Amino acid sequence: MPLDSRKAQHLLQLINRSYVGRQRSLVAVVLGAGGYSYRLVQGIVRPLRCSDPQIYDSSGQPPRHEADLLLVVPLGTDFTGVVYLADCAVANAGAVAAAPKYELIEVVPIGLLPGGTHLRALLRRLR
Repeated sequence: MPLDSRKAQHLLQLINRSYVGRQRSLVAVVLGAGGYSYRLVQGIVRPLRCSDPQIYDSSGQPPRHEADLLLVVPLGTDFTGVVYLADCAVANAGAVAAAPKYELIEVVPIGLLPGGTHLRALLRRLR
C-alpha cells in the first residue's frame, strides 16, 4: 500500500509526538562569522555500549571506539557549522566550558518516508 501525503503527515505527527517527555537538551556550539554561537538542541539521547579497551577483538587488535551516544532529533534540526555539542541545558560559554563535550561523527536521516522522519546523530565524547 503506497504512502500518500495524508499518511505521510500522520507518520510525521506520530514521530514528533513520541518525543514528548523523552527529550534532553544539548548545546550545539556553532562556528560562524569568525565567532562561536550557542543554540539548544532537543533530542532523545541514548548511550551506546561501552567496550572494555583491555579485551581484544577477533583480529587481535584493541576494539575501535566508534561512538558514545546516539542522538535522535526531529527532521528540521540544523547541524550546519556545528563544531561540537555540550551536555548542558544552558546556552552560554560558562556552562559549555564545564560540561562534557561530544564531537559530531555523522548525521543521517532515517525513517519510513523518503528523506526520513527524523535524524540520527552519532556522537563521540571529547577527552
